[in-house]
Amino acid sequence: MSKKPGQPRGPKIGIEGALELLEALDAKARDRIMGEIQTREPELFEKLKKGLLNIESLLQLEDSEIRQLLQDIPREKWARALRATSPELKQKLLGNLPSRARRELEDLILSIGPQPLSEVRRLQSEIALLAQTRFPKDPKNS
Repeated sequence: MSKKPGQPRGPKIGIEGALELLEALDAKARDRIMGEIQTREPELFEKLKKGLLNIESLLQLEDSEIRQLLQDIPREKWARALRATSPELKQKLLGNLPSRARRELEDLILSIGPQPLSEVRRLQSEIALLAQTRFPKDPKNS
């Protein structure tokens, strides 16, 4: 059965399709499914984990890419998103800022009161999506 030009494409398959489905789920469902995959198919789990929209994936970016994101995303958004990240990611991001901007962002992180985790995760996903769109990495080759 051949496809005719102009016909809609079928659903994505493989890693790309699985990532798309996982990203559409809420965090609880995604974590449950990823736990099952980790138990049954550890190699597949690693590929999916690398491809999921996750702010920690910024650790894989080059410093020049990080600096571009830091310029393009408002400081307040960074401050809120960085409240629930690894020390390694904070260090990488802050290390790519001039000392004055770094101090300002650190102060902003400390001055922002408690934030709903759902809001922090939403901002993190926005940043991760922007990074993935601008600097795509192929999860199949990771």
